[in-house]
Amino acid sequence: MSSGIFNPQNRFWQIFDHLADLLILSLLWLLCSLPLVTAGAATAALYDAVARCVRGAEPLPWKRFWHTFRRELPCAAIVTVAWGALLGLLVWALELIWAAAAAGSAAAPLVLVFCLVLMVLPVGAACWMFPLLSRFTFRPVGLMMTALRLAVGCLPRTVALVLIALVSAALVWVLLFPVVILPGVAAWLFAVLMEPVFRRYQPEGTGPEEPEDEDA
Repeated sequence: MSSGIFNPQNRFWQIFDHLADLLILSLLWLLCSLPLVTAGAATAALYDAVARCVRGAEPLPWKRFWHTFRRELPCAAIVTVAWGALLGLLVWALELIWAAAAAGSAAAPLVLVFCLVLMVLPVGAACWMFPLLSRFTFRPVGLMMTALRLAVGCLPRTVALVLIALVSAALVWVLLFPVVILPGVAAWLFAVLMEPVFRRYQPEGTGPEEPEDEDA
């Protein structure tokens, strides 16, 4: 019994190790996202490390994080600025519609709902964008267009990704402290939804390797 508990391959210790990795990777993501323009590269690095090391079988997730962060920073910085500006304009437009609705415009509530539905596509494309960059080589325009196509072509998954992102953001906004681990947890959930899609376009053997199950 005791040998099973203290066995490093015990399921309990595996889960504990994964949680510790998610905590470290979340803190790295937070640190690297603070300049804002580097947030996209940090997101690509977080996703890659979680998919390949936490869900997969590769070792040293923090080393993987830094490798991907440095590699993808030039493209990711351009895309972060461009897509951030677009999302900022859309939020500004929503604020104007909300103000019109509050002022008593009869059509404004319907227009607001319509715009919120439309926001799923650009926000969903942003969810796909940086994980996609971590897996394939793109120029900025090609990356944005491919992310949009995936957001439309995998719409049910896109809606789920947007919900994960919004719930995570809401929890951080209300409670703050989950920011130390929620980014890693969200990346893990993203990988569950995204990896089956990415495998369709990857040469066999280039994706994250799944760990073998071992007895406790």
